Amino acid sequence: MPAYSGKAQPYLDAIAESVFSSQEVRDWLLRGTTAEASYTGSQVLIDEQRAVRWRIRPTSQPFWANYWCGRDSRCTCRIEGSKGLESDAIFFFRNSLNRVLAAHIEFKHQGEPFSLGQPEAYPLRASCFVKTHQDRPTLNAHDDWTTILFCGAESRSDQRLSNFQRVITHAEAGRMMKAYPSGSFF
Repeated sequence: MPAYSGKAQPYLDAIAESVFSSQEVRDWLLRGTTAEASYTGSQVLIDEQRAVRWRIRPTSQPFWANYWCGRDSRCTCRIEGSKGLESDAIFFFRNSLNRVLAAHIEFKHQGEPFSLGQPEAYPLRASCFVKTHQDRPTLNAHDDWTTILFCGAESRSDQRLSNFQRVITHAEAGRMMKAYPSGSFF
């Protein structure tokens, strides 16, 4: 069985392809979030994000994937005592007022549970990244943030989902994004 990122990568690739190519998908992704009003119609910062993320060298994952916040003292954007966590993907959008949004994406397979503190850490880390991006050489400068979860419909009953501004089921993603891998959740 492939490593986690190998199993999730086809889904994340489909999300990225759709975000990079479709204004309709970008606007849909932000629907219902606090960023919707300010960032509907915004442009995605593909080239800028790649230039910043790959400033030193290309990463093994795509430039938009796996923004890691480890356990070491350099990562001040995690819950004290928690294990290192990551945003599975981050996409940056610029609006007409020249403000930049970081859309933090978490992906969960059908039935996959959260690790301890994982959902609670997402908004804390996103908020922290806005304040500390200048100290993170691979993170684009940004003014605002939102958190978005892709998961199975069975996860809807988990109260910790309130830590994400938008929750999208795999079935919803499959209907909106042509490249999204189909599976037993449809």
